[in-house]
Amino acid sequence: MNRIVVGTDGSATSTAALRWAAATADGLGADLEVVRAFRYPPALHDWAAVPSNYGFLPELPAEDVVERGVHDELADLVATELRDRDVTVRVLRGHPAEVLIEAGKDAAMLVVGRSGHGALSDLLRIGSVARTCIEHAPCPVVVVPAAP
Repeated sequence: MNRIVVGTDGSATSTAALRWAAATADGLGADLEVVRAFRYPPALHDWAAVPSNYGFLPELPAEDVVERGVHDELADLVATELRDRDVTVRVLRGHPAEVLIEAGKDAAMLVVGRSGHGALSDLLRIGSVARTCIEHAPCPVVVVPAAP
């Protein structure tokens, strides 16, 4: 086994997947690649508000600002959860399932959490990203439930 890819979005289940993937990579002597997808433009609640004659108007943040913010969040998560472990961290633009499926090419396995952010995913037994990865990834997929 040469490389394990784990997808994370900062949710509890993806953090559990990150921990599981790191322990498995250590046990197998594999490299660990941590991947986070981001969408651009971001959701409206992530936009800035600028004053105008009409009150406040939304202002679309620059793509590099959004990407840097996502990268910083991911770097903080990896530093907190994995401490000094040597990992590859990648932030990629696109739909999370598509990004993870692409990242899974030539990987020994792809690890994802059961479900991530989103009200609908809380109602389902498995999230849409995990389900899509199971159905389309070019490598074995491990779905990790939330930590107890």
